[in-house]
Order: sequence, then C-alpha cells, then structure tokens
Amino acid sequence: MFPNKFARGFIIAVDLFIIIVAYVLAFTVRYEQIAPRNIEAFMSVIPWILLISVLFICIYEVDRLVQYDVWDIVRKLAVSLTFIMLLTMTASFLFREFGLPRLVIILAHIFAFTMLLIWKVLYTKYNQLSRKGKLMFIGDESEFDEIEDNLSKFLSHNGNVKYFDKKSNVQQLKAQLLNYNFIFLSNSLEEDKKNRLIFHAMKNNKLVYVVPTVNDLLVMNTAVTTLDDTMVMQVKPFTLPLAQLAMKRLTDIVFSLAILIFTLPVFLITALSIKLEDGGSIFFKQERIGKDHKQFHILKFRSMVENAEAKTGPTLAQSGDRRITKIGKFIRKTRIDELPQLINVLIGDMSLVGPRPERDFFADQFQKDNKWFNYRNTVKPGITGYAQVMGKYTTNVDKKLKFDLHYIRNYSLWLDYIILLRTVLVVINKAKSEGEVKPAKKIRMFSKKQEDYR
Repeated sequence: MFPNKFARGFIIAVDLFIIIVAYVLAFTVRYEQIAPRNIEAFMSVIPWILLISVLFICIYEVDRLVQYDVWDIVRKLAVSLTFIMLLTMTASFLFREFGLPRLVIILAHIFAFTMLLIWKVLYTKYNQLSRKGKLMFIGDESEFDEIEDNLSKFLSHNGNVKYFDKKSNVQQLKAQLLNYNFIFLSNSLEEDKKNRLIFHAMKNNKLVYVVPTVNDLLVMNTAVTTLDDTMVMQVKPFTLPLAQLAMKRLTDIVFSLAILIFTLPVFLITALSIKLEDGGSIFFKQERIGKDHKQFHILKFRSMVENAEAKTGPTLAQSGDRRITKIGKFIRKTRIDELPQLINVLIGDMSLVGPRPERDFFADQFQKDNKWFNYRNTVKPGITGYAQVMGKYTTNVDKKLKFDLHYIRNYSLWLDYIILLRTVLVVINKAKSEGEVKPAKKIRMFSKKQEDYR
C-alpha cells in the first residue's frame, strides 16, 4: 500500500538530506581540516550523487516503506546504497574528481545506512501505528483466506479486520461500510453490487481498494478515443510491437553474454560441487512451454536427486523437500540453479525478463482453471519476472498470472531494467525462494448473520 505523492516526496527529501549529512560526517572523520579541493570535488559530484540516489531510492521503493519489517528495510537499504556507492565512485572517476576519495565515499555510505535505517524504522513504525481503525473485506471466504494475513499486516497491532460475506444484503453492507476506515472489495462481487458499494463509499469520503479481475487488467493502459459522439476504449492484444521485440532481444544478448562471462567462476565451482556430491549429471533439462506455445528444453543446475519424479510424477517442490540435495538447497536459495538459463536466453528460447515458463502438465491444469493463462505465452518466458519480484515462490497461480499480464500490458525496456535490479532482493530474501507450503486449516467464528469475522 503506497503512501501519497506528497509523503513520498517528503521521504525522498529527508533521504537526500541524510545522504548529504553522511558525506559531511565522512569528511570530518577522514580529515582534521577539509581542504578546498575536497569541497570543490564534492560540490562537482553532489548533483550526480543526488540523481543516482533518487533513482535507486525509487527503484527499490525505499520511499514507499509502509509495512513495518526491519529486515525488509535492511535488505532494500543495503542493496540500494551499494548501487549508489558504486555509481558514485564511477562518477567521481569519470569526472576526475580525485578530491573525493573512495574512503570518504565508503564511510559516507556506512553513515548513510545507519542513519537511514533509524529514520526508516521510526517512520514505518509511526506510519503503521497511525493506521489504527477497522478494516472490512467483502467477498468470498476462500479469497479472504488468501488475503487475511496481508490485511492484518496493513493495519497496526490494534487494528481490527472483519470479513463480510458477498451474499449479504447490499443495504446492510452499505450501513456497515460507514463504520470502517478501510474497505476492500473482492473481484468475485457482482458488478452491480460492487458499483453500488463503491458509489456509496465515494459519497461518504471513504477510500476503497478493489482486488482486480483479469478483465480489469485488460482495459488498463488503453487508448481512449471517440466514435463520432461516443467514447470508446481501444483494448490492444497482449503482444509487443516489433520495435520493442527487437530492442528486448538486443538487450537479452548483450546482458546474458556479459553475465555469463562474469559468473563463469560460479559456473565452474557449482558444476564441480554437484559432480562431487553424488556423481550424477550437472545439468537438469526439462521441456517447458515458450512463446506461442512452442516447446523448448530449459537448462538448470541439478538441485534434486537423479530422476526425482520417477516415483511421484510431476509435482511442485515443497519446503523441506527430501528430494533436494545438500548442494541443491544452497543453489536454490541463492538462485544459482537458474544461471544456465542464460544459455536459453542466448539461443533465443527465453528472455531475461518475462513470465516464468511452465510445463505442459501444469499449464493444462492452470488453463482449465483460468482461461487467461495461455496469454502469458504471447511473449518469451523469462529467468525472472514481475511476478517473481512482486510475489513469492508460494504465491498462487492466479495472483502470479495477474502480475504477468500486467507486465505484458505495461511493457517497457525501463520496466525490464527495474525488474532485473529488484531481482537482487529476491535472491537475498529467503522467503522468496522457499518451496510450496501446505496451508494449515484455520478455525473461524462467525456471528449468526455471518457478517462479522471475530
């Protein structure tokens, strides 16, 4: 849940002020008396420092920290400040501003990390405490099961989350709506009831959050035009123009080749470790569905025992899966097992960024449950994707599908770069790489009218 533009602007301004203060502290610690040449060098580079800082603050959404999670803040700050520091060093070298030494830059970013962490923790804690009140969710019980934890985290500890059945009388829901600070409407609500509740909420100055359907995603980013005196929306198909495809392919070749060369030592060490553990094959090949539903063989470092599905048949990996080897546990957590897919990118089967490729067995099941699933295959599958950086390994298929379709509808080269940079957070976040978890059954108490969740 993102704060408003004014709040984000205020946060960014405070962040930049803290970074400048961190440099002043770094110079003070490094030099007993700051020489004029040091000040001149700093003043020459400071516009670039601020520009780079704003860029990575926004990319890693350090300006949008709403939920109180210290480790999430630490991860985002560590990654964003590392990129800011490296690019600042690059800028000072390119502009020959040697009066801004690397030691000062490193010290400044250590100070910045400490001060920003304190500021972010205090701000997010205050922000969460300020979200006191009651939240109502109107929809189906199964949908509430999926979103309940997220709704609880959205509120402060003193908040109150209640579930209302979508079959409840609309007049009763409208009356109850006035007693709540936050209203969430599921995508399964009847269109007429949803519209009436939204209108009633707007009339009473209530902010409403609507869980979108795939149909809602279809009309996003559409062109509005007129047919004589009739307004119409042009809904484009889920495809990318030829120019975007060409630029995406060029980016894939350049980046995948560069990453392959850079990670060659990791390739060799991983291959040797897998071979030494059980003497089996180094790579794992499996048929997946690519662009336009064409089959291709995906490459991975083998992280499970040989012929892992011989007895079980096709099945998704789960947390604590015994089929995963010792080396496999490490390379799965660090995502090293995905590196051989760079070869798939080079030969054109995959892209660096796109929906994750599925197997025929699972794709057929998903297609039966959701008619929109095959639209993911209008673009090349990717090593990473929007669903991977926004969700988790355990995020269900429907939620991931919405992220994938949103990516295709709103594709840009800049969005690809953001996803690639944010994939770093996925790699260092254990929760993002854990296997499928079987949900525990929850016990609920409802009032007789089934209006309140207690």
